[in-house]
Amino acid sequence: MHAINAEEKELIELLLEMTPKTDAGVDSLVFRAQHYEKIEVLDRLEQEGYIRKELDNYFVSLTALVQLDSKRAMDLLSHSEPIFRELKAHYRKTPRDPMQVDALSDCSGVDPVDTRIALSYMVEGPWWGGRSNSFFATPDSYIAPAESILKFESFANVIQQLRGWQTARIRDRQKAMATALRAFSPSFKEPPQLIVEPHRQKPDWFDQLPESPRDLLVEIYAALSLDLRALPAMGLRAVIDVVCMKQTGDAGSFEKKLSTLKQKGLISEVESSILSDAIDAGSASAHRGYVPGRDDLESLLDIVEHLLRAQYILPEAAKKLKLNTPQRGGKTAKET
Repeated sequence: MHAINAEEKELIELLLEMTPKTDAGVDSLVFRAQHYEKIEVLDRLEQEGYIRKELDNYFVSLTALVQLDSKRAMDLLSHSEPIFRELKAHYRKTPRDPMQVDALSDCSGVDPVDTRIALSYMVEGPWWGGRSNSFFATPDSYIAPAESILKFESFANVIQQLRGWQTARIRDRQKAMATALRAFSPSFKEPPQLIVEPHRQKPDWFDQLPESPRDLLVEIYAALSLDLRALPAMGLRAVIDVVCMKQTGDAGSFEKKLSTLKQKGLISEVESSILSDAIDAGSASAHRGYVPGRDDLESLLDIVEHLLRAQYILPEAAKKLKLNTPQRGGKTAKET
């Protein structure tokens, strides 16, 4: 597993101590200004996922918390285990029902404020399906575990999975940088070119796509050629969003967009379910540090390419087919 060094650890512990005991973070611009001499370290911690940035606020990630020695970090982690046990038991008993945070506090024996603080960190893991936007804003805040909670024996196992994903992501980035550096050779006077190996060929209808999804796919295929996996998953999620926005407008959440596509007859129930799974995979990479396996990434790409072909290529091909097909009387639609 990847580990932080002493300098990084000191900076993260300082950030944790400055974090309010709510679900609000630390203003990232202020923190960076106060520690301007550590800007490069902060950039690295953010890139590697030890610091989360949300709405211009910094938060310490779970993968950093487990490497800290401060009392606050250890308290957060110790509160997480009984909370996780109660949520898992709740899901096994009533899997369709969310759990009120106050009830969770009572069952776990963790103070209500400490329960809310712990949950604001715990949701970084891939074990929940729904939640209140804020655990502090309303007294009836809730959390809804997902079936994936059953895969973990303890919350420590959740963090272990996050650290595994993080290590793979850091390794992929280092591999990509090493590949790029090999492109710089003193024997060439021309501007150096990035050396990549083809991973997946573009479909033969690629150039017929609209500009927006086509430009995204160019970067996705480039990332694939460097054997990166998390970035393409995030990019493919963005492609799905572009297609949905084009067909439905800003209909809200992905769930609502897919529902609108179904209502318009543009996708079937089966296709909606498949696209929902693809969106979840991309979201896991974007928000939870998930690095998909190569086979899963190939499946994700198959799904998105199928969507693009169905929405942009086949309708035009069908029009052309109709024009060339003989009608009753022997003439084609083009000739009538």
